[in-house]
Amino acid sequence: MRRPTKLIFALSACAMMAACGIRGDLERPPPIFSDPPDEEAMTPVASPVELALGPEKGSDEAYYNELGGEIPKPDPAADVGEGGLGDIEPG
Repeated sequence: MRRPTKLIFALSACAMMAACGIRGDLERPPPIFSDPPDEEAMTPVASPVELALGPEKGSDEAYYNELGGEIPKPDPAADVGEGGLGDIEPG
């Protein structure tokens, strides 16, 4: 008696969750605590954007992360050492 009841509740919960899906065009809802933006702010702008790139670094300069540690540079000519990866046993 308990198993069919649990099954019915589980199936009805799954059916309700499947009914919660959003269909159609997704639109952002209006803001709760402020006025909604006007129509001009909602239209997309088709203009190029400039990217702020840092200065070019030479091949002999080091790269540092935010903690001051040096970031190693990749070596495209070096072989990747994958020979030892086959020795790892699962689990």
